[in-house]
Amino acid sequence: MSLTERRKQFLQQIINLYERTGLPVHYITLANQIGVSKWTAYDMLKELEKNGLLKRDYTISPHEPGRSMIVFAPTPAAEELFGKTRTSMCSASELKVMKNSVLGLLNEVRTFRLQQAVDLFLEKISHVNIQAEFCLYILGLLLLYLNALGKKRKQMIEHLINVSNRPEIQMTMFVGTVMGTAVQTVGDELGPEITKLIALFFSYLEKLSPDELQTLTDFIREAVV
Repeated sequence: MSLTERRKQFLQQIINLYERTGLPVHYITLANQIGVSKWTAYDMLKELEKNGLLKRDYTISPHEPGRSMIVFAPTPAAEELFGKTRTSMCSASELKVMKNSVLGLLNEVRTFRLQQAVDLFLEKISHVNIQAEFCLYILGLLLLYLNALGKKRKQMIEHLINVSNRPEIQMTMFVGTVMGTAVQTVGDELGPEITKLIALFFSYLEKLSPDELQTLTDFIREAVV
């Protein structure tokens, strides 16, 4: 399906809002997010609905009890559309640039509050169109939680990723352990959006080349030093 850049922007924003809140999005909320009139937002959402990328629903207005309002949510076709745009073709030099870029961002947010840093990573992830780069940002996102878990838990997880020399097993151990520990410790910070992103991470992991997998492993080792 071919979409104009403007429609892609609207669709990506409503996906981001939907995944952040877990709730369908009202067109005025979207208008405020993007900076357009409510009528422009509503017309664009209707067009995306015609394309099968959004579905409408009705909910009770919190400001006018008893009155319903139209809200929109992305369909599986919308999520699939953005998932398909991520490719898996990177040279060694490109992988190095991507890895160093995410390492740099991790260093940049060291003094941020956890949620502030998470929001910045989620924003970056929404614009990534390469599978290996997406996986690097997901690992960076999990490292934010790892740093918030405390020194002892961090050391435990560092040891766990060394139980195998196979990068795909190391990735699985790292992601699973950080997620499990973070849910117990900072569970309120983990929402449905991150769960979906982790599922997408594992689907991409199976498609990465040995060089890409090694880059992910190198990234973790460099980031936890």
